[in-house]
Amino acid sequence: MTDMDTTNIHESERQAQAWLVHLTSGTATREDGEAFRRWCLSSEQHADAFARTRRMWHDLGPAIARRQESASRGGRPAPRHAIRMSRRAFLGTAVTASVAALVVAGYGLDMGGQRGSGATLRTAIGEQRHVDVTQGVALEMNTATNIGVRSSGNTVTGFRLRSGEAVVRIAPSHTAPFVVELEDARVLSRPGSSFAVRCVDGVSTVTCLEGQAVLAHATSKTLVKPSQQLAFDADGLGTAIAVNPDTALAWRHRVLIYDNQPLADVVTDINRYRPGRIVITDRTLGERRVHARFTLDQMADVASLIEEAYGAHATHLPGGWVLLS
Repeated sequence: MTDMDTTNIHESERQAQAWLVHLTSGTATREDGEAFRRWCLSSEQHADAFARTRRMWHDLGPAIARRQESASRGGRPAPRHAIRMSRRAFLGTAVTASVAALVVAGYGLDMGGQRGSGATLRTAIGEQRHVDVTQGVALEMNTATNIGVRSSGNTVTGFRLRSGEAVVRIAPSHTAPFVVELEDARVLSRPGSSFAVRCVDGVSTVTCLEGQAVLAHATSKTLVKPSQQLAFDADGLGTAIAVNPDTALAWRHRVLIYDNQPLADVVTDINRYRPGRIVITDRTLGERRVHARFTLDQMADVASLIEEAYGAHATHLPGGWVLLS
């Protein structure tokens, strides 16, 4: 092994230790989780270094616990945070705060004055809610959804989907225009129609359930018929494709269905429904195509279910963070 190889290994181990400290500090964000995933996948040396650091972290826990128990038997109470601080001392990083729950950008629900201009509707992570936004217009809001209500005077005329997803139902009796904005497009609804809109990770979709919906994007208008879905992103507008609404919108029945999708994509979607984050650190595992069905009631244990079903190894960290390899 050359001096350069040794230097690279030491640097990878230093970075791995820094990542572990940060992920257990209580200040890590979802963006940090994505950056960590990219770091692990960018180099086998990175992944190996983190695996070694993770094993040492886990090995220290029982050893320190045994020392604490032995000290207690001898009449000397062990320090309350000995395990945590000794692990951090091993990592060579000064951390003053104890390991706390992960700070996640959650969502509250602000229904006050929803009929006024600028009102906001929100759901928290894992929360779903039915809202009558105005007479004749009902919403089914999915997890982590943020909606800005549009009004003219005392009349609600539509809303802007800032993030998340919702099903919109327009009663046949509601003949006034109701416009849904998402990214740089608008959905023009018709009486008696129902459709789903979604804005997640830079991709927006419109899925028609009943009636018709028209997507106005740039200078074009595209008709979306029942059981069709139309997607667009920064690169432009796609074409309407046939979908099974019972599968694509299974979340309305508190079920998530994945059909021949990469596990990495499945985990990315699941992360929207639970606090913390599941991070896949093995590229091969992430590329594995899977068929899966989960209920929202299983979200607390979903990492363990994936571990058992696909032979992954899970490392559980504070705040709902789980590393799969």
